[in-house]
Amino acid sequence: METQAFDTKPLLRPAQLDEMRNQVKIAEAKLSNPAIQDKGEARKQLLRTRATLESQTPRAPADGAEEGRMVAREKQLRDEVLAGMPSQEEMRKAPPGAVDKHMGWEKRNKAKILEWKNLRLRLMPGEREAANLERYRPASSTLNMDNAVVQGKAIYIPENVGSTVTFSDDEMTQLKALKPGLAETVALMTNDQRQVVKDMLELMVGPSTPKKPAKV
Repeated sequence: METQAFDTKPLLRPAQLDEMRNQVKIAEAKLSNPAIQDKGEARKQLLRTRATLESQTPRAPADGAEEGRMVAREKQLRDEVLAGMPSQEEMRKAPPGAVDKHMGWEKRNKAKILEWKNLRLRLMPGEREAANLERYRPASSTLNMDNAVVQGKAIYIPENVGSTVTFSDDEMTQLKALKPGLAETVALMTNDQRQVVKDMLELMVGPSTPKKPAKV
């Protein structure tokens, strides 16, 4: 049975909350600093930062009834998202079809994943790994491993929450040679999607020599 849907607008994770609160303090200090002449711009910056913090801070359930709905929805979404999710083995070994399977799964479940992460952040405030879907990734594979790129090599691909993932000119050339259609969509991908493609590419052709990132 379909349960009540909740907001999918991204919420701040614990580390991001700490950083945003720090940004508010910095903006407040600028506004009160007599050396800052453009008080108007300092005030605007403070208002923008406060607004972001206010709108993207995970809110605890209003009452027991809402908490019950949130718990039920989180379980429903988790079950739906895990259906067809690439396994740990598929992500490690990159067998034929692994990239397409991952991209198709993520496209189908994008909104559900966002909603699930928001619910987890609201239900478990302060828990650093609350919204990490990797902890539920299936272990068993449904793909044929006979022609896997990496045979038996254990490589854990974590959920990417760091800086923007970029591709060097060489990496883009390699990606276009291996998967032209995928290369054309890199600029439209989320940071998590780019990281998966980058990891897959490294497994297939090996690490590239660091160069100036290509603009994508």
